Amino acid sequence: MTMSTKDIKQKIEDLRKKLHHWNYTYYVLDNPEVDDAVYDAAMRQLIEFEKDHPELITPDSPSHRVGTEPVSDFKKVTHKTPLYSLDNALNFQELEDWQEKIFRILGDSSKVDYICEMKIDGLAMALTYEDGILTLGATRGDGDTGENITNNIKTIKSIPLILNKSVSGLLEVRGEVFMPIESFETLNKEQKEKGEKVFANPRNAGSGSVRQYDSKVTAGRDLDMFTYAGIWSNCIIARSKATRQSANNSHNEIATSALSEPPRNDVLPTTHWNSLQLLKELGFKVNKTSKLCHGLEEVKDFCNRWYEKKHELSYAIDGVVVKVNDLAIQQELGFTAKSPRWAIAYKYPPEEAETKVLSITCDLGRTGALTPVANLEPVLLAGSIVKRASLHNQDIIDKLDVREEDIVMIRKAGEIIPEVISVNKEKRKYKSHPYKLPSKCPVCNSKVEREEEESAVRCPNYNCPAQMQRRIEHWCSRDAMDIDGVGESLIEQLLKNKLIEDPVDLYFLKQEQIEGLERMAEKSAQNAITSIENSKEKTLDRLIYAFGIRHVGKTVAELLTTRFSSIEEFSKTTLEELTEIGGIGPKIAQSIIDFFKTNASKEIINKIKKAGIISHAKQIKIKDSKLAGKTLVITGTLESMTRSKAEELIKNLGGRAAPTVSKNTDYLIAGVEPGSKLKKAKELGVKILNEREFVELIEY
Repeated sequence: MTMSTKDIKQKIEDLRKKLHHWNYTYYVLDNPEVDDAVYDAAMRQLIEFEKDHPELITPDSPSHRVGTEPVSDFKKVTHKTPLYSLDNALNFQELEDWQEKIFRILGDSSKVDYICEMKIDGLAMALTYEDGILTLGATRGDGDTGENITNNIKTIKSIPLILNKSVSGLLEVRGEVFMPIESFETLNKEQKEKGEKVFANPRNAGSGSVRQYDSKVTAGRDLDMFTYAGIWSNCIIARSKATRQSANNSHNEIATSALSEPPRNDVLPTTHWNSLQLLKELGFKVNKTSKLCHGLEEVKDFCNRWYEKKHELSYAIDGVVVKVNDLAIQQELGFTAKSPRWAIAYKYPPEEAETKVLSITCDLGRTGALTPVANLEPVLLAGSIVKRASLHNQDIIDKLDVREEDIVMIRKAGEIIPEVISVNKEKRKYKSHPYKLPSKCPVCNSKVEREEEESAVRCPNYNCPAQMQRRIEHWCSRDAMDIDGVGESLIEQLLKNKLIEDPVDLYFLKQEQIEGLERMAEKSAQNAITSIENSKEKTLDRLIYAFGIRHVGKTVAELLTTRFSSIEEFSKTTLEELTEIGGIGPKIAQSIIDFFKTNASKEIINKIKKAGIISHAKQIKIKDSKLAGKTLVITGTLESMTRSKAEELIKNLGGRAAPTVSKNTDYLIAGVEPGSKLKKAKELGVKILNEREFVELIEY
C-alpha cells in the first residue's frame, strides 16, 4: 500500500522524535533505552524517507549526524559575545591571590561560593540556537572571530539539534568538544594500520577531527562535548515550578526533575550552578563532576582530589576551572582586556618533560615480548618523579632514533610507565650509536624471534622465569582473578623459593609458607590466602582472560563465554568452532588453538580441577522479548551491525546464537551473500528472516 504524503510526513516526524529522544537518553543521560541496532535501523529508515522526499528535510533532522557534502573552506563567524581566555593559577597561592582581588573589588571579604569544573583538554565551541533549533556551531578562533563548522558539529551526538523545552529567541551556549581517550587510542591504531600520521594527543585528534572539510569524516570519529555556559539574555524558556525548585535546591549533583505542571515562561538563572541545571534540562550534556564549593578550601580539596583521580576519567583534563557562582557578582567583577575576573583556570603540572636517557634496557612481558625501556635521569612529571619510559619496540626506536645519552621529551598520558615521544638531536653527543634489541633473551638466553607482520620481538621459551613472573602477575590482576595482596614482590619471592611454578600453584599454598617471607606478617599472609580462596569462583570470562593467551583480551574473553560454559569445554575447542563466533577472527582463533596444544596448558587445566576453581558464565539480565528461549543462526554479512553485536543482542534478549543450523533452530537471519546455512535452513523448514525483519523482531 502506497503511503500518502501526509502519512510520510507523519512517519518522518515520528522517526525524528524517536531518534532525538534515544540520542538524548544515550549520550546525555547515559541511560540507553534501545540497542544500537534499533537506533541504526530507525536512522536508516529516516534517511531513506528523506532521500525520496528531500523537500521534507529540516535543519534539525537527526540524519545530519551522518555527515553532509564536503565544503571547500570554513567561513568566518563573528561571535555575538566574545569567548574570553582564562587567566591561569599554577599553585594554590595564586588561587588565593585571585580571590583577594575579588574581595578588593567587591569591597567585602564575605564568603563567595564557587563552581569547580573540569578543564577539558579540547576545543572551545560556541553554539547558537534560534527558537530552540541549532543554527550555528563555531570555533573559538581568536575569541572575537571563529570558523563556521555547523555541519561538523551536527554529527556530534551529545549536541542537541533541537532543545528539549520550548525556547523562543536567541540562545548562545558554550562548551568544549573533545575526543575520549579510548577513542583517541583506537583512532591512532587505525591511522598506523593505514600508514597515516598519528595524532600526538586527544586534543589534537579532536581538533583535527572537528575541522574536517568533509563532515562524513567527522561523523566517523567519536567526538563528545560538555556544555558549561549559556547566555540567556536574548531568550525566553518555558519551565515548570517543579523543575525550578529542583534546580534551586540541588547542590551536590546535576539532576533533571520530571515536569509535573504545565510549562510557563520563567525567570532566568541567577547563579552559574542553576545555569548548569537548566542546560541539562534543555538537553545538553553537562559534566557530572562539576561541584558547588563553599569557599576556597573546598575548591582546593576538589583540585587535589581530581588530580589524584584524573586518570580514572575517560577524557583528558589539564586542570580545573573555578568560577564565581553568583551571576550578579560575575557582572560586577566584569572583565579585563582578555579574561573574566570571576573565573580562573587552576592548571595541573605538565604532562610532558625533558630529560636524559641514561641507558636502554629490556623488560620481558607475559607473552615473551621484549619491551625496550629508557632509564632516565629522574624528572618531575605530572606530580611524580619519573625514572623510566617505554620505547615500545624496535620500530619505534628506529623511528625516533633514540640513543643512550640523548636528551628526550617524555609524556605521561594515563600510562603507568611514560613514553618517549621525541629526541632533541641538537643536544646529541657526537659518538653515540643506534640501539638494537638483543638477539637473545636477557633472562634465559634463548634466541629471540620476530613473526611476520609483527613489531614485537619475543622470547619463545614458555618457561622463561621472567615470563612466568609476568603471567602470574597477570593472573592476579584486577580484571583477571583479582587476587588482592599477591603482588609483584610476593610473587617474586614465591618463585625464588620454589613455592610455586605457575599461577594455579597459588591455590595450594598454606598460610605458614607465606608468613616467613619478607614483609609478610601473619595478617598479610592470612589476607593473601583469603583473597586466593575467594578467587576460585570468578566468572568464566575472567578465568579465560587470566590465562594470558595472546590476542585474548577482556572483550574477547567475554565473547568466548557466549559459546562455552566451562574451561574444560573451551580447552577442547576447534578452529572451526572458534571462527564461527562473531568477533573471533582467524588470528585469535589460531592463538587459542596453539595455546591449548602445549603441555603447560594441559597441566594447568588439570591443576584447576584439583584446586577447586569453579568458573561459571557471567549472568546477563534478560529482557522480555520474542527471542526468549529461541535459537538463532546468522549467515552472510549484516549491514547495520557486526555479527558479534547481533549475537550479543540475541543473548541479551534471552535467545541463543548458535553456530550451525539444526532441527532445533528457530530462525535463520540471512544477511548479504548468505552461505550454505541458508540451503540447509530451507531443507529443514527453518523460518528465515532478512535483516530488516530481524531488527523489527528485536525492536518490539
